[in-house]
Amino acid sequence: MAYVGCVAGAILIDDYRKWLAAAGFSSVEIIDAGKDLNAYSKVAGQSGCRSPSMGDGLPVVSCCSSEVHNELGELLARYNVNDYAASVRVFAVKP
Repeated sequence: MAYVGCVAGAILIDDYRKWLAAAGFSSVEIIDAGKDLNAYSKVAGQSGCRSPSMGDGLPVVSCCSSEVHNELGELLARYNVNDYAASVRVFAVKP
């Protein structure tokens, strides 16, 4: 399981836990939020890293070409993202 800030920034949960401890955090808890990450593959007309249908008024910023998004769509159709990544909640104390 990996923590994902962006797909390009995925890190292993165990590494994340070690880095938090090395930064001085204690009582570190990393809890799977149970979100269905496959939902991102079901957004029609997505051309960037954000869905144009989010309705929050923020611009859609393309982080990669439409060719990459087409390939990503094909991969997402074949694999369950939840088997490889997670949306997590992080709790820690820094004394």
